[in-house]
Amino acid sequence: MERAILFINGELIGDDDFYLNYIKAADKVVCADGGADHAYKLGIIPDLILGDLDSISSKALEHYQTEQVEFAKYPVAKDKTDTQLILEELIELEYKEIIIFAGLGGRLDHTLANLYLLDFLAEFDTKIKFISPKEQVEIVCKEKILVNEVDKTLSLLPLSDEVTGVYLEGFKYGLEDASFKRGDTLGLSNIVQESPAKIKLASGKLLMIINN
Repeated sequence: MERAILFINGELIGDDDFYLNYIKAADKVVCADGGADHAYKLGIIPDLILGDLDSISSKALEHYQTEQVEFAKYPVAKDKTDTQLILEELIELEYKEIIIFAGLGGRLDHTLANLYLLDFLAEFDTKIKFISPKEQVEIVCKEKILVNEVDKTLSLLPLSDEVTGVYLEGFKYGLEDASFKRGDTLGLSNIVQESPAKIKLASGKLLMIINN
């Protein structure tokens, strides 16, 4: 399995064309409950809609039932969000990459929970990213090579208590064997100057945010 596109129930910011151009024919498109409303707005027929179905609009629900889209219903009372349950299912299906749309913005508690999910699921081989026209967000555990990101602003925020052996090459502010402590702002607002640019670390996890 190569790539899954996941619409969740946050804010879908920016122009529709960004999302329509991003999705490729080979992608599996999945919606988490109210995320189906975003797909409906874009005129996309998803492969699967999952969730407790308490957020999807009646218009989108009826439309996708008519289109015979596959539904999988979770119980309303559960210990995990629809997003976490779906991500865990997609990881079990061994997708190499999961792109999440509409995962940032909206309620702060949901945004933070989504970011913590990146941390929680970082042990798996599947690469998970939040993507919008404004930014892209993912976890860096050992190494990250950035291609075609020149002139973009990039921030690295420590998720571990301490991140050691941080090495940055191809940035305005390079680093060699640096340490980041959680809460420190050392990694904010760097600039990518070369392609490829390299991020390496010996231990810990960094949240990488690239401003588009």
